[in-house]
Amino acid sequence: MLIKNAKNQLDYDGLKTSLLVSNETGKVILISLEKGAILKKHVSDTDANILIEEGEIIFEINDEKHNMVEGDMYSFKKNEVHELTAVENSKVILTK
Repeated sequence: MLIKNAKNQLDYDGLKTSLLVSNETGKVILISLEKGAILKKHVSDTDANILIEEGEIIFEINDEKHNMVEGDMYSFKKNEVHELTAVENSKVILTK
């Protein structure tokens, strides 16, 4: 399956998600966050990775804040409490 310009699948309007791929090996999800948008604290039921495709976010996990920009990646285990806040319009690729 070929997906061209994946990061352009969503515009900036609050918080939006798009499931890009879902199969027996996992999921790839595009998250679009308008400046100031927050993906509130939650946990993942699987180990996961986020890759900042565009913009800048604050990634809070286990009460630690990480400023992340385009090209930065963070890998974390399931059941870790985390939150994303968009410092500017941002797009994030989530794999799990």
